[in-house]
Amino acid sequence: MLSPADIGRDAVPFLKMRFDNSRTGGGSTNPGRALTHPRLLHQEIPQLEGVVGGFAEWENRVGDVWRVEWDQGWELIGGGEERRGLSLDDLLSFADTTVRLAP
Repeated sequence: MLSPADIGRDAVPFLKMRFDNSRTGGGSTNPGRALTHPRLLHQEIPQLEGVVGGFAEWENRVGDVWRVEWDQGWELIGGGEERRGLSLDDLLSFADTTVRLAP
């Protein structure tokens, strides 16, 4: 994920995440968020469609936290707001933006 010896490297996306999906049986085994690759968030969000009680929660490198759940549509909570009715593409684009947010 990180090449600390490469002084000219671009910023590396930072992601801490936890999730639970009762349909696939996937989820975090620890109570808190753990470091992972952004592709895992991209992989898990679509799998939550139609899963009542499932969620994905992530934190970026500046400490902002968001949570997405399915409740007859996508529900995004975090950043001081709650948004419903997002398309999956909009949700994934938003997630990408938050992970790459500059400090």
